[in-house]
Amino acid sequence: MKACGLYNVDKSERLEFRDLRGTAVTLLSEAGCPVPQIVSITGHSLQSAHRILEKYLARTEALSQTAIHHFENATATAFANHKCSASRTKAEK
Repeated sequence: MKACGLYNVDKSERLEFRDLRGTAVTLLSEAGCPVPQIVSITGHSLQSAHRILEKYLARTEALSQTAIHHFENATATAFANHKCSASRTKAEK
């Protein structure tokens, strides 16, 4: 911490190793890593990682756009991504 310039003499403002691990959980999640991969890196339990994400993960537009992209491109949801035949115009029929 000292070598990185993250050490603060005032204990109330001092970063600790656990702070960095928690930040890693949120950053890895934002990068698209699933929780099992995250905990394999950080050493948290699944429950602990979920608690951290519940508290600190920002619900951003980037995350929602990524989720929509995954949904639209997953083979398991292909059925939901076809245009409904009811929406076709009479000219198409």
